[in-house]
Amino acid sequence: MSPALRRAAGMTTILLAFALASWLALGPSRDWEGGTRWLRHGLALGSLALLSLGARLSVPARSREATDTAPE
Repeated sequence: MSPALRRAAGMTTILLAFALASWLALGPSRDWEGGTRWLRHGLALGSLALLSLGARLSVPARSREATDTAPE
């Protein structure tokens, strides 16, 4: 996958995670009781997982095997 496409997918995922978290915090989900409360908590944890995935897509880890080619 090209770096530009990875970053675009990462930023889209991060925006989706923020939108879901905002809806859970400020939206009509406050009135959920009983079993749907567990669904709300699951969605909140899913939002955190989406945020983590978006960060990994946007900023890939450096390879430890890459050598430094800069002159000394």
